[in-house]
Amino acid sequence: MKIVFLGTGTSIGVPAIGCRCRVCRSKDPRNKRRRASLYIHAGDRHVMIDTPPDFRDQVLTFGVPRLDAVLFTHAHADHLLGFDDVRRFNVVQGQAIPVYGSASTLADLQRVFPYIHRRPVPGLSFPTVRICPVSGPFRIGGLRVEPLPIEHAGMPTYAFKLTAAGVSVGYAPDCAVMPVATLKRLQGVDVMILDALRRASHPTHLSLDQSVALLKILGARKSYITHMGHDLDHAGTQAEVPRGITVPYDGLTLRL
Repeated sequence: MKIVFLGTGTSIGVPAIGCRCRVCRSKDPRNKRRRASLYIHAGDRHVMIDTPPDFRDQVLTFGVPRLDAVLFTHAHADHLLGFDDVRRFNVVQGQAIPVYGSASTLADLQRVFPYIHRRPVPGLSFPTVRICPVSGPFRIGGLRVEPLPIEHAGMPTYAFKLTAAGVSVGYAPDCAVMPVATLKRLQGVDVMILDALRRASHPTHLSLDQSVALLKILGARKSYITHMGHDLDHAGTQAEVPRGITVPYDGLTLRL
């Protein structure tokens, strides 16, 4: 399994518009963060988790060659609004692409992009997809996907547990509270990627300290944080977190 961090930033990205803080002015390329998303290549399947507004730039910059499925964590704008660019993969691959998420998230997707079910119109292109509401485990080729509910901003939100060729990965980019049942399903995964918005507490996201504490409980072999805001400098945060936790950057590739 190969995993690429296509985006590691929060909803406003880093640098933030109109901000002159040290991180936003940083020359360190690791402090340039697109909105959070993840690319998985497992066997012959290419899977995207979320389509943020940076989706087109992400797939071009980091060389995503095709798209066999899209998974959605939830329907906030920073995880959804790049979806229209899926249509280029339709053209290149000549097929509809399955889209997975909770029933509520996929209803929001169809509300925001109501044209995805229209019949082809000469001169127009739009995403051609198969809407696949999920609430339990399913497979995409050799990749087993388990959607797991977490609490975030009072809306239905999934973490995902991904398993292929005996390797397991947990991904929860937006999380305020992880229910015990979900924690148990993610405990002991090989790789865990978890929300860590900022140092200060936040009502809908884990803070850095909260994320570190939860990662210790989850006990993954390798742990990463994501969805980081502009008060988390890459080098400084890496020096601060305990051994075994990595601060990723856009384009970081894991081969598992």
